[in-house]
Amino acid sequence: MLLFPVREHTPAMRPRIHLLLGAAVALLCAGSAQAKLGWVKKAKPYDEAVTSCLSCHTKEKPKKGDPPNERGQWLRDQKEARKAKDIDFSWLKDYPGNGK
Repeated sequence: MLLFPVREHTPAMRPRIHLLLGAAVALLCAGSAQAKLGWVKKAKPYDEAVTSCLSCHTKEKPKKGDPPNERGQWLRDQKEARKAKDIDFSWLKDYPGNGK
């Protein structure tokens, strides 16, 4: 006995299903890429040396768990010292190597 009724998919429903799946995949992919590029844009006004992910990370396309570089570690230390929930890019104005 099934809890949910099984519906037959008619040929007319297939394009709708494919469209919805395609849209969901596109949103997932676009969202993560825009967030990363947005971080560079948000950080740039506070430190002109921030030009790419490599400004704070050791890899061009960092993954969770990859070690940060000196600037990235400094931001992590500031987050911990300030007991903040998230990193605030305005802290970069106080970074000792600001602009370098």
